[in-house]
This record gives sequence, C-alpha cells and structure tokens, in this order.
Amino acid sequence: MSKIYFICGFIGSGKTTYSTQLAKSQRAFRFSIDEWMIPLYGEHMEREVFNARLATLQELFKDSAIQLAKIGVSVIFDFGFWTKADREAFASWANANELDCEFHYLDVDYDECKQRALERNKNLKGHSYEMTPEMLEMFWSWFEVPSQHEKVKRLSGEL
Repeated sequence: MSKIYFICGFIGSGKTTYSTQLAKSQRAFRFSIDEWMIPLYGEHMEREVFNARLATLQELFKDSAIQLAKIGVSVIFDFGFWTKADREAFASWANANELDCEFHYLDVDYDECKQRALERNKNLKGHSYEMTPEMLEMFWSWFEVPSQHEKVKRLSGEL
C-alpha cells in the first residue's frame, strides 16, 4: 500500500539526506522543492514571486502524488513544513484524498542547522539555495517546531 511522507525540518536539518534514504528504502518517489525551483526559476527572486511559484509546484506535486498513489507508489514531500498551518493543510489534503500519510520531523537544534547550512554553501550544485547567517536567523523566526499534540514521528538529526 502506498503512503505519503511529509518531511518536516528546518534548513540544514538533513531533510534531503533523510528523504533520499527513505525513498530508497520505501521505493518511493521524492519531490524536493529546491531541486525543482532552482532549475526552473533560478536562485534569486522576490518573496512574493517565490511564494507564488512554490504554491504552483506544490499543487502540481499533489496532483502527481495522487496519480502515483493510485498505482501503488509512495511519495515523499521534502518541503520543510515550517508552520503548523502548512502541516494541517497537507494532512487535510491527504485525508480528503484518502491517502495514508505520515509526518517525519527532523529534530535538530538551530546551531547545528546553521552550521550544516553554512557548510553546504561550499558545494550547492544547483540543488540548494545559498544561505547567509542573517537569512537563517530570519527563517528560524518563521519556523514552528511541531508541538507534542501534532502527530509527527520525531527523528534526531543524526542521520
């Protein structure tokens, strides 16, 4: 039976590494926002433009996920799911489409994420956005750690 995996975590938490491993072990198809956004649109754009393009890709990915699930293929959304509202919206979408789903949260503290993200800047390969310390600090202020009441599988950042 197919399953939809939602991978939640901050920049540098190891989402893509984890998602890639999970895709292999579950024989799942993985959607990674950065790996689509950068080749299609480049790395630099206004926030409003980014948000509009993100919404478009997410809708296309959801439509594709439904098709894949119908033929028995599991899907991984390597999106981050930074806010409770995003997590709730995607869970509602999955439930409305009768898709079995799980949230996996990579629980890594800010300092470790920052160190990893800054190290990753040295070798982006067009798959990740370059991050500055200022950007990371701003984005961290937007990140909502899943509460104990949310149904998430918590994973340590030691992958």
